[in-house]
Amino acid sequence: MPPLYRRIALRLVPFLMLLYLVAFLDRVNISFAALTMNRDLGIGASLFGVAAGMFFFGYFLFELPSNLMLLRVGARRWIMVLMLLWGLVSVSTAFVPNVTLYIALRFLLGAAEAGFFPGIILYLTFWLPAQVRSSIMAWFVAAIPLSNLIGSPISARILELHNILGIKGWQWLFLLEGSPALLLGVLVLFFLPDKPGDVPWLTPEDKQTLARDLRAAEPAHPAQAHSILDLFTAQPAVYGWSFAYFCMTIGIYGLGFWLPTVLASHGLALRNLGWAAALPYLAATFATVLWSRSSDRLREQRIHLAAAFLTAAAGFVLAALAPNAATAIIGFALAAIGVLAAMPVFWSAATLRLAGPMVGASIAVINSIGNLGGFVGPVLMGWLHQATHTYLAGLITIAAALIIGALTAARLCKT
Repeated sequence: MPPLYRRIALRLVPFLMLLYLVAFLDRVNISFAALTMNRDLGIGASLFGVAAGMFFFGYFLFELPSNLMLLRVGARRWIMVLMLLWGLVSVSTAFVPNVTLYIALRFLLGAAEAGFFPGIILYLTFWLPAQVRSSIMAWFVAAIPLSNLIGSPISARILELHNILGIKGWQWLFLLEGSPALLLGVLVLFFLPDKPGDVPWLTPEDKQTLARDLRAAEPAHPAQAHSILDLFTAQPAVYGWSFAYFCMTIGIYGLGFWLPTVLASHGLALRNLGWAAALPYLAATFATVLWSRSSDRLREQRIHLAAAFLTAAAGFVLAALAPNAATAIIGFALAAIGVLAAMPVFWSAATLRLAGPMVGASIAVINSIGNLGGFVGPVLMGWLHQATHTYLAGLITIAAALIIGALTAARLCKT
């Protein structure tokens, strides 16, 4: 990687990783809260799937306007606002008296987080050309496995704080894991510059090199679009990328929302569950970075993307058929490696092929439509578990979605 882009990455990516780590932990920590909260609020498996997935309805409805607002007011100010909002919602979840309000807060959390991830993906296109973006994006996406690697043992430990100061363990979970978003939201103003022209640590020559490389990475004749409606006719490939991402998010959140409960069904005690749930993400942390580096080094995305999807599918099948917790952990490790290694390659491929004046809207549309997989996956998993009293059918269904996603992504990368 050229020294200029290594310097930019070292300045921006660690803080972005920290922000995304907190964001992802706030959306999936209900997987641990559910171990005791579901009993207290009277939530069954099917209803838990609905509540977990309701996050993505808010996400879907507010993502595109949120991303357009980021372009209007700047990344620093808008990301600060989003973090303060979702921090307040996450902390408020500790005090829900019933399942109705709990589902409503899940919707609001999705609305508040809607613009964050696509906003960061768009933000990175202002700083990094396509030939290095996949490797750098991998470090940002590594916040997903890190959030689970760090958060799983901590979440399990927090649940053991039951009835301290009269507060239940799952309430402490939302209080302690929602608060960092409030602090970091304020720090965004000081640590996140809006664009390269704003920073003193790039020389005029650096800024000229960056501008030249960004222009050179764009297609010679990008599709023109003058309104949001034009986007769907100017770049119909947005539909395909959205569907491929839909399949991927079924896997990501099938893993994120159900991993602890599936492992618990194999008889793991709470004191061991946090560390056991962290192991698949430990493997995925390294695989995500190595796979993206391979993609960038070989300048190849089609095979890398399809192989990652298929690895995840194989992992879910193994977890579905696992006779014991150890085998299930190995299966979930393969699933985590596959879905998380696919993500940076996916976004590098998509932003390269959809570059142009509406790239920000393209990213938001793909992410908003695709993240509906985060609703469909948990709801389907919960319904199938309640109907069959086993996790087999749900995990196999997730694997099937990933196989379809592999075929779709391979076709998109070929065009």
